[in-house]
Amino acid sequence: MANENTLARIVAGRTDLVFDYVSSGTTAKAKDRDGVSLIEWCAYYGDVSAIRLLLLNGESLDPLGNNFGLTPRFFMAIGGSVNFSLSRVLT
Repeated sequence: MANENTLARIVAGRTDLVFDYVSSGTTAKAKDRDGVSLIEWCAYYGDVSAIRLLLLNGESLDPLGNNFGLTPRFFMAIGGSVNFSLSRVLT
């Protein structure tokens, strides 16, 4: 029940809770009721730190598709820089 509540809060934008969610033993590949993965929500909200945590705990970039989930919202989250290098942040 607590994990379901935490997942609902992550889906609503509290991606900072991904750290506690994964450390509680939940798989980094967890999905919500609609089949949207944690990494997709983190990409949507622009939380690069949470994406990195998920990758370090067994998730892959595959759920993000060819553009890695990079949306205008993601670029705004990192300061509006379109010269952003995903490989620099994730390594």
